[in-house]
Amino acid sequence: MSEASNAPSATGGAGGPSAPSARTALLLVLQLAISGAMIAWLFHLVPWSKVSSDLEHADRRWLLGAFAMMAGSNLLGAYQWSKLLRKVGIVLPFWKVCAYFHVGLFFNNFVPANLGGDFSRVMDASRAGASRATAFSTVLLDRMIGTVAMGALAVVSTLPAIDHFHLAAAYSGILIFFTISVTMLWAVFHPVLLATIERLLSKVGLGRLKPALDELSESLAGFRGQPRMFMELFTVATVTQVMRIFVHVLVARALGLHVALAYFFLFVPLLAVIVSLPISLSGMGVREGAGMVLFGLVGLDKGSAFSMQITTFVVAFAVSLIGGILFAVRIPHRRRAARNPRRPNG
Repeated sequence: MSEASNAPSATGGAGGPSAPSARTALLLVLQLAISGAMIAWLFHLVPWSKVSSDLEHADRRWLLGAFAMMAGSNLLGAYQWSKLLRKVGIVLPFWKVCAYFHVGLFFNNFVPANLGGDFSRVMDASRAGASRATAFSTVLLDRMIGTVAMGALAVVSTLPAIDHFHLAAAYSGILIFFTISVTMLWAVFHPVLLATIERLLSKVGLGRLKPALDELSESLAGFRGQPRMFMELFTVATVTQVMRIFVHVLVARALGLHVALAYFFLFVPLLAVIVSLPISLSGMGVREGAGMVLFGLVGLDKGSAFSMQITTFVVAFAVSLIGGILFAVRIPHRRRAARNPRRPNG
């Protein structure tokens, strides 16, 4: 949970219409290349017979527990977003917030940097009558709070592993990640930032976006001076991250792997930070490779570490399919609504 939007602009300025989309396409190609290289490396490194055996004999009861734990963490995530929505006047039933949240999770699987899910949530929330800028402000803060919580947990939980496992370089990266996340969250509320962005956009011919930015600034202003709310949401986000650590624990039990609980708290937050970096496509390859290296430090063989990481990903993907089903179910309803729009009374 790098949280700033990098969505390409449909219209260009000095660089022409194709400049932003070309950069986005290049980033996607690089992410695919890194994921492809990592997968190719893993293909030759992983003992596939061991992986096949681990998956074949996995205890389905523990896997069901992992599924439930992941689903529970997503419900907490939806609750966090619902609090932000209500703060800006977007009042939706919690079941509908959960539905929108899970549809977003589903689309996160297919678009780099989770932008697909963010776009989906903004569009869904704006259908409640609010502007897209207002809806975007809630998604932006939701992502940033989650990122800060993830970074903070990694800073605290990975600290004991620095000397014992010689992770000083990795810990320095975590500190940098956490510092950047906190700085970005602070900057969102700083008036100077908006003025700077508007000047930069004007220089590249996108000054027409100023009204939208002003509206976004007004929406974000509603969150200023709310330390109690932010502490509550930070706590919720931290509990969400802890629940996702236990998803790994339950998957390990399902595979019959005996790894001390403390090691999950040492390594999983670090893994979450690594996977969140926009260096691969949805973390493919990087997630499994980093997991093999980290859990290898405590004696887990390559095949078992790979099995644990890929199974955890499959569990998360399976839970996100709830959003895919909800999206498919609502398509006919929205088509009917589009064909028969409600007319105002009178």
